[in-house]
Formats: sequence, structure tokens, C-alpha cells
Amino acid sequence: MRHVVIGTAGHVDHGKTALVHALTGVMTDRLPEEQRRGITIELGFAPWRISDELLVSVIDAPGHRKLVHHMIAGASGIDIVLLVIAGDEGVMPQTREHIAACKLLGVTHAVVAVTKIDRVDRELGELAAEEAAGLLEEHGIQAEAVLCSGKTGEGVEDVRAAMLSAIERAGLGDDRSGRVRLSVDRVFTVKGSGTVVTGTLVEGELVEGAGLRILGPERDQRTSARGLHVHGETCSQAAAPTRLAINLGGVSTSEVSRGDVITDDAHALPSRVLDVWLQTLEPMKRGSEASIFIGTAHSVAKVQPVEKTDVLEEGGPARLRLTAPLVALGGDRFVLRGARVDGPSGAVVAGGTVLDTAPPRRLRAAKRVDLLNALHDEDAAASARLLAVEQAPRPLLRAELPSRLSIEASAIEGAADALVHSGELIAVDKLGWVPSEAVVMLTERAVTLVGDHHKASPLDPGLKLQTLREQLGAIAGADVTEEVIRRMTTADEPALVVQGSSVRLPGFKGAAADPRAAKALADAKRALDGASLAGMSENAVMESLDIDQKLGKALLAKLVRDEDAIKAGGLWFDKPAVDQLQRRVTAHLDSQQRLTIAQFKEMTGLGRKQSIPLLEHFDREKVTKRDGSERIKGS
Repeated sequence: MRHVVIGTAGHVDHGKTALVHALTGVMTDRLPEEQRRGITIELGFAPWRISDELLVSVIDAPGHRKLVHHMIAGASGIDIVLLVIAGDEGVMPQTREHIAACKLLGVTHAVVAVTKIDRVDRELGELAAEEAAGLLEEHGIQAEAVLCSGKTGEGVEDVRAAMLSAIERAGLGDDRSGRVRLSVDRVFTVKGSGTVVTGTLVEGELVEGAGLRILGPERDQRTSARGLHVHGETCSQAAAPTRLAINLGGVSTSEVSRGDVITDDAHALPSRVLDVWLQTLEPMKRGSEASIFIGTAHSVAKVQPVEKTDVLEEGGPARLRLTAPLVALGGDRFVLRGARVDGPSGAVVAGGTVLDTAPPRRLRAAKRVDLLNALHDEDAAASARLLAVEQAPRPLLRAELPSRLSIEASAIEGAADALVHSGELIAVDKLGWVPSEAVVMLTERAVTLVGDHHKASPLDPGLKLQTLREQLGAIAGADVTEEVIRRMTTADEPALVVQGSSVRLPGFKGAAADPRAAKALADAKRALDGASLAGMSENAVMESLDIDQKLGKALLAKLVRDEDAIKAGGLWFDKPAVDQLQRRVTAHLDSQQRLTIAQFKEMTGLGRKQSIPLLEHFDREKVTKRDGSERIKGS
């Protein structure tokens, strides 16, 4: 059994509900107020077995101008619109607004039913049909017009035949692929079953017992499909497109609301900023606000053209900033309604397609325009390259692609992998991609960092590898950094050479290449060894070796790194002598428990100038711990 979803549209009191009743035998006005006033207030639903192989879900939408938001909610996810025009009135304001909404939601096929022909002569009905069909054609919607009467039944069979023909022309059928997605339009409790939601299943196939998420502006609730019902009939599975009721497991009615999305998509999230392709029905100024409708949810959006223009005349790439977040997925259609109700399309002013649900916060117009144009043109290769360039030098991650963009994640991934083969992108493990020019930039940056370190510390074997990782990682992240370092150090002609825990330029020899520096290093070791615990100041070291300050500082820093010396206070000490003293201090504390400054001076024969810095050094190393004016064993 194939399934198709159609929705009614048209001005209030043009006979939509009566026609649905004539077609399906179901009275969709279920509320007492609807039945008393004779107008539709809430969405109504009816099954229509249009043929032995085809079941149509009919969504009967309100026609009143104050209820257009309900009509848009019902039209989200429909395949074909049944446009109802009263023969005695013809096209009316809400007719135009509903048609505009259907166009912006991507509806391309329609059947025009000119009703109430029992009240007018046929010529007037045909004029109404011609006017409506022409209006639909202007909006790019193919239509066939039929004259009928929901009251007498005349032409109702022609409506059925026209709808069958439209379904075949549109090539409609089940869509079992992809994620499960349903926008909630009703929430209620059934005794013995618990919480039930209804909506139009627009994607995927849902099986009884499957795990699901309830997503809303402030909600991400886990649940399951305890039971499924298609038009009141219990079933074990349901495939899109169809109307569906789901008995949700483990949630109360307070934990799900109209506008929430029921899905098995692990990547979907509410968005407060959307980059879109906007179709405007009238010029829109930068900063203008309008109500945005996606699925059965709505918010308020501020419009910001991405290109440098203050007015969007016919549309183009735009950023929508929402006052309240909405659950939107890449490729979703939306409608914008303004405050005016007397525009050429009523209050409907624009709509379009969501291109990116997670755009960067900072809008760099030059890069974004090209990317959004590529997404709109469904150019996966250009989109993959521009996404990577925009993200660089950090990687474009595979894990961030699903559900985000208007182009399927698999298409972007395939295009990116092809760009790796052509050399435009570099694969970062299996995580994602980075542009080759970004790798070149990071390589140059790494060479500069290592070269600068050689100049500042010529006695070092090189820059610490961990330091290089941290400096590049701050720019590009850990994964790209590892890929850059791997490429630099494993190439046939490496840009950097790893030596122990350091990294150096290939031609750098360090102290070994400078006989003067090598001699000064050996002389400094002997000088500190000779000074022992008396220590030496920086100036004393440089005077004894007859070297300049720059070389002296580098030399002392190297001695500390190589653990040949320690710095305590303003003095440098021979480390083996300090280590030996540490053992004597430890032995004293083991036997005496406490050590005074006087005892330390007596033990070492040192003056206060050396004793205080050395005792503070032992405190930092937790050999000792200060207790008043004495030391005890550290911890």
C-alpha cells in the first residue's frame, strides 16, 4: 500500500471541510466550536483510500486569516495541495496567501476544486478555475481544475480522478530511507496507553519499539514508540509519507509539546541561527523581523542578508537570527510572515530553504556567500572545499556534517575524499579534512617557531616537541597539529627533525657547531663544580668565562635543562653538590625531625646568602616544609 499526504488550502467558508467529507466520509471538524460556527479552527485529518493500492492522508487546514499559522503547520510535509475555490467568490485573499505558503514549502503539484457549483452557472465556475490555475502557474505549481459540489456530490468523482492523475505526475510514493522525523501537531492522553502525539511522518520508516528523541527548544528527551496508529488502525511499522499517531513510552504530556520533533536522528539539535536561501515575495530590509514557521513550530526571525545590501529584492543567501531556537535540519523548507495582512500574498513575505543549521557565529560575508551559493546549487565538491577553507586551519569534521547542511552528509564526504585525491584537501586521520594551503601555512609557522628558538637558545638541541604541539594546537587543534608534524618529519626531505624529545631544523647543529659555545659550556660546568654550594651569580659566571650576556643566559638555561645546575634565588649551584646536600638534610630530619637555619648553616658552613635560597629550593621540591622558623620533613 502506497501512502501520500495532501492538504487543503483556500479562503474561509469556501467548502474545504465539506469537500473532504464528500471525498472521505469523515467530518474533520471535531471540536464543538467548529461544528457550532461552521468553520475549521484546528487541523483536521481524514484517511482517503483513493484506490486499492493508494491510501491518502488528508490534512484539512483552516482558511481564516487569523489561523494561517495552522494552515502552514498542516502544509509542512504535504505532497500535493487540494486548493478549494468557491465558484461564487473565486480567488480571495487567503487563497493567495495559502498558495504563496505552499510554493515556499516546495509544493509543486495541485488540484483546484471549484466548489459550490450548485449555486452558480458553469461559466462563472470555469472563470474561477481559470483564475486559480493561472495563479498557481505563476508560482510554479502544476494544477488541474475540477468543478464540484460538496453538498450535492456533483464532480466529486472528478476530484478523485484529478488527484490520482496529479499523484502519478508527481511520481509520489513511500520514502523509507533516512531518519525518522515527525513534527508534533497534537498531544493527548489515551486511557491505558499514556501519552500520544500525532503529526505527519515526512521521512523514514518507524518500527514499533524503536528508540526516539523528543526535540524542542529546551528539550531533548529519550522515549520509544510503544505503539503506532495510522488513521486509527494499529500497525507495527509505518513509512513516510503518512499521518501517524505514536504512543510514546516513559513520557508525560508535559514533556512534549506541539512544535516538537520526534526523530531517531542522533545529530539533530535546536538552532538559534540559520543560514538560508531566501525567496522574497516583497522586498525585505536588513534587520526586518518576521514570524518563521518550520514544521509545526514557529519563532521570530531577524533577517540579515549575507551579501552587502540593505534590501533583499528577490531573495538570496541570508542569515536568520531567531528569538527562540527551533529544531531545523539542512534542507528544511520554511515560511516567513510579517505583520501586514494586506500584501499581495497576505502576510506571507518570504520563505525558502535552510542551507546550514550550525553556521559560524561570526559572519565572514566573502567566504559565506560562495559557500551558501554552492549549497543552493547542490554543488557538493565546491561546498566541501569551501567548508574546509572556512573552518581552516582547524579541520572540517565528518561528525559535524550529518543533518547540518542542505546537501546530504554522504555527498559532502564523498566530494571531500575526492578532493584529497586531487590534492586540494588533506585527510586528518579519519576525522575530517583540512585545506592543503592550511597545512602549508602551519608548516611555515612550525619552521619559524623552531628557527626562532634556535636563535634564542643556540645551545639547545631544539624546541621541545611538546611545546611545538601546544603552540600549533592553539591555532589548529591537536589532530591537525599531529598530521602537520607527521608530514614535516617523515617526508623524504623533512622540514623538521625529531631528536629525542626535541625538534630542530635539519641544518641546525647547536653547540656542536660552535666551538666557542662548546668550550664555554664545559668551562661553566667546571666553574659551578668548583663553586659547589657557594654558588655563582649570573654576572660571576659570565666574568669567569669572558662571554657576553646573551650567550651566558643561554648557557645557564641549558645547564638547568640538562640538570647539571639548579637556580635558587639569584644564584646558580652545581646540581650534584645540591643533591648530596639534600641527602644530608633528609638524614638529619629522619633522626632529629626538625632543622633550624642555624643547624643548616653549621651543617654546610654556608652563610645566609646561600642557606636561605637552598632551603627555599628544598621547600619547593617538598624535601622540607617550613614550620615557623624551622623545617620539618616535607610531604
